[in-house]
Amino acid sequence: MPIYRITVTTTKVSSGQRIDKGLYVDVQTYGYTNPIIAEKERVANAFLFQRGVDLKKLGALNTVYLKATKIG
Repeated sequence: MPIYRITVTTTKVSSGQRIDKGLYVDVQTYGYTNPIIAEKERVANAFLFQRGVDLKKLGALNTVYLKATKIG
């Protein structure tokens, strides 16, 4: 099972939430496709539980604000 590092590429502030460029979480997936597109719920939960940021509320759960890199 591959592990992806999801990194924020652009700072965004909205709806009382803030993400800064460089903030990241590691997500383990079952497939080899981009988890930002294929497993949005898993990525959103990782940021919510590990960093306390709700990407859905922020409107930043897309490839404009996030980048996935396979690390394992």
